[in-house]
Amino acid sequence: MNAILLESGSEEDIELVLTLARKLGIKTRELSSRQWEDHVLAAEIEQGMETPTVSRADIMKALGKE
Repeated sequence: MNAILLESGSEEDIELVLTLARKLGIKTRELSSRQWEDHVLAAEIEQGMETPTVSRADIMKALGKE
């Protein structure tokens, strides 16, 4: 699956692009700002889960609370 994100200040322009995409047989889905933020946050969490485990002492040191 490939995806693109389009942002415009014009609702009219977005509707034009969506209409063209549908006519070309491309699936479309509109996301609210909240849905997009949730997606980005989930991707960041997923990426963070791939990092090695950090000890509590290292976290406290990084926070300056040794």
